[in-house]
Amino acid sequence: MSRNIIMMYVLLAFMLTTAIVYFIVASQEYSDLLEFQEVGIDGETQEKQVEITLFIGSGVTYIGLFAWILGAKLRSKTPYVVVAGVSVILIATYIASRTVGVPIVGVEYYVGKLDMISKALQVIIIGLSIYLTFRIQKIIIIKSMNKKNMG
Repeated sequence: MSRNIIMMYVLLAFMLTTAIVYFIVASQEYSDLLEFQEVGIDGETQEKQVEITLFIGSGVTYIGLFAWILGAKLRSKTPYVVVAGVSVILIATYIASRTVGVPIVGVEYYVGKLDMISKALQVIIIGLSIYLTFRIQKIIIIKSMNKKNMG
């Protein structure tokens, strides 16, 4: 098995792990929402619903990108660029939520273990995606040169 294929599977493992982390966080937020509603705290309901939607959406997005990469293998760099872009956007959204605030949710002050784990995983995902993007580009160039030399 080539190094590029191994790196692709490592990337997929990190993506799947990140999706699972997002689903766990969504579950925790849902539990918090139910607890708030039980004690009559309704002011947090909309914020919690937005967060739950974001976390589930992020997990589903990583699963979709996982399937795309699994199907494309190393034939196209596009899914790898998209994965890196999505990860950058999610990290930027997290940073904004902890500094300047985001609509509806405002500024969050809590930084949990799963927050840090997901961001570390996403930094690794970005690095692996960029690495594979350049490796695929190199493969495309080599194939193109070989076709020119043969033709």
